[in-house]
Amino acid sequence: MASIIIAEVLCDDAIADKIRDKHPPLTFPAVRQALIYARDVQAGWEEDQEHGRRVAARGMTYAGTLFVAYLSPLNENDPEEGTFKLRTAIPKPD
Repeated sequence: MASIIIAEVLCDDAIADKIRDKHPPLTFPAVRQALIYARDVQAGWEEDQEHGRRVAARGMTYAGTLFVAYLSPLNENDPEEGTFKLRTAIPKPD
């Protein structure tokens, strides 16, 4: 997976609520913190037939929850700019 710099992650309230309600113990703040600050995050572009081109990022929250997050670049004209919009985050088993 090619390296991607994630400098900022934004999230709509509806997505944050969905993550908190459907995928505990994940929360948007914990996912955001891990994506920006954790050293072991692996992120790369992927093509998905249903969702199009997006970033898939795998990481771990400070509480030890492994997850995969799917993000879209906030600036479609400059996807390497570093600001992304969180589409969802899903806990992954070890």
